[in-house]
Amino acid sequence: MRRRDELLGAARRVIGRDGFAAATVGTITREAGASLGLVNYHFGSRDQMVAEAFAAAAQEDLAALEAISRRHEDPPHRLAAYLAQSEWEDSGSWRLWVDAWGSSVHSSLVRDTLGRFDVGWRAVLAEVLADGVRQGCWACADVQDTAARLVAVLDGIGLHATVHGEDVPPARAAGWARRLAELELGVTLPDPPVVEPVRGASVHRMVLSIRARDLDAHGFVDPAVLFTFLEEARLAWLGGRVPEAVVTHVAVRYLRSLGRDDVEVTCTLDTVGRASFRTRETVATADGVGVEAATTLEVPGRALTAEEREALAQ
Repeated sequence: MRRRDELLGAARRVIGRDGFAAATVGTITREAGASLGLVNYHFGSRDQMVAEAFAAAAQEDLAALEAISRRHEDPPHRLAAYLAQSEWEDSGSWRLWVDAWGSSVHSSLVRDTLGRFDVGWRAVLAEVLADGVRQGCWACADVQDTAARLVAVLDGIGLHATVHGEDVPPARAAGWARRLAELELGVTLPDPPVVEPVRGASVHRMVLSIRARDLDAHGFVDPAVLFTFLEEARLAWLGGRVPEAVVTHVAVRYLRSLGRDDVEVTCTLDTVGRASFRTRETVATADGVGVEAATTLEVPGRALTAEEREALAQ
């Protein structure tokens, strides 16, 4: 299964970097350092491989949204968190979804994958809406239909924010989503959870030498190895600050390939909220940054304590 996973990883990187149209069998196999025959052996077709790669990315996004919806006890705060944290600032994630919508016109496999995850988005939102009805927070005659409408609206806002980012920046997109949900339910939602930008937080740096086994068939550092570098730096920076913290979402941008030169890996705190915090990681050589990552972590089932928040900012 190792070669199959390598092909899926290569497909995800090509899709994220160049789009679905560029994810040809030749491009993906070159990225993975694999033969063309392995695609047919493991997947049967290019479309199946691309659909599975997209499904893996979509599952991560859905899991992150489900985690967000569980951070608060009362439905209004849960809904506000859902709307505020719908990846408005993650342009890479929205580009992936917008590109998938375009690709689905011609690929039934991608279209089916989109349909499955659309059901998942609606289910998470419908659960929040239903809890609000049970607790008397708002009236909603049909939570499933309302969830479907709101998800469609959120998708539309995300499309505009992606294509017309200069007119619909993240803050405006989040404001539109919040206002439409309030109009739909006839309520005023509480303020969204505060995510504070951190200034002056410590930066962990580590220099690593590239070993021969770290390289792929083309002489570049394998992306799986780079992911391990990011994790090592994050764990070293985190230390004993929040021992129970677990990763709920990772967004990685591969900016350029890295070869045999030594790399410097960094990690620092980016933002901290009530129940989660985000770190920023980079992998760079003397020629510049090759990989950037943003990692969201939280302690399952509870908010961060004042002591933990203070420790993170040091």
